[in-house]
Amino acid sequence: MTPAPLIVADALSKSYGQSGQHVIRALDGVSLSVLTGERVAVVGKSGSGKSTLLNLLAGLDRPTAGSLKIDGRQLDRFTRNEMARYRCQTVGIIFQSFQLLPQRTALQNVELPLMLSGVPSRRRRLQALEWLDRVGLASRAAHLPYALSGGEQQRVAIARALVHHPRLLLADEPTGNLDSVTADQIQSLLLDLCSDGSVTFVLVTHDDHLASRCCNRTVAMGDGKLMEGGHDAIL
Repeated sequence: MTPAPLIVADALSKSYGQSGQHVIRALDGVSLSVLTGERVAVVGKSGSGKSTLLNLLAGLDRPTAGSLKIDGRQLDRFTRNEMARYRCQTVGIIFQSFQLLPQRTALQNVELPLMLSGVPSRRRRLQALEWLDRVGLASRAAHLPYALSGGEQQRVAIARALVHHPRLLLADEPTGNLDSVTADQIQSLLLDLCSDGSVTFVLVTHDDHLASRCCNRTVAMGDGKLMEGGHDAIL
C-alpha cells in the first residue's frame, strides 16, 4: 500500500522585493509531493532556490503564492502561534553551521525543542541523554560547543533535530562545513537514523554523492524551478 503524501507543494513561489522595483523570484511555481517516510534530496547550485524551499517547509518563511500542505494541513495559512507549534512538534532542522547555543552544553542544546514544547525537566533530560547516546556523544553531554569538534557539533545538532520525534526532518548542507572523513561519518549516521521510514527526510545539497547515498529520490532545482533530469537512486 502506497503511503500518503506528507508534503504537497502546489505552484509554490517566493519573491523578494516590492512591486515596481527589481523583484527576485527565489522560487517560481514549484510543485512537489513527498510521501510519508520518503527520503528526498533537492540538489542544485547556490542560488537555485533549494534553501528557499527548505525554509518554507520548515515554517521559517511564508510563500508569496501557491499552497503548501504538510500532513494535510495548509501550512501557508497557519497563524504565528500555529507555525511556532509546527516548528516545535512536527519538524526538525539540521543546519550546515550547526546553530548550537554557545553558552549551553550539548545536553542543554538537545533538550531545547523539548523545553519549548513544555516537556517536564526530568523527562526531557532522559530523552536528550538517550539521543546523545544514539549519536555517540553520551560522554560529551556536559561539554560546551567550543569544546567539541565540528563533527561532534553536527552530531549534537542531529540529536537536537530528532529528540522530539518529528515527522519531517530537514537538512541544509549538513556536511558542508566538515572534512571528508567526518562528512562520511555524518552521512552514515543520517542514513542509519532515517532508513526505517519513521521520519520523512528532505535533504538540500549541491553534493550528488551525499544525495545518492542518503536519499532514495533526487530532484534538481535551477533558477527557482524544478528541472528536468532529476533521478531516482535506489539504496
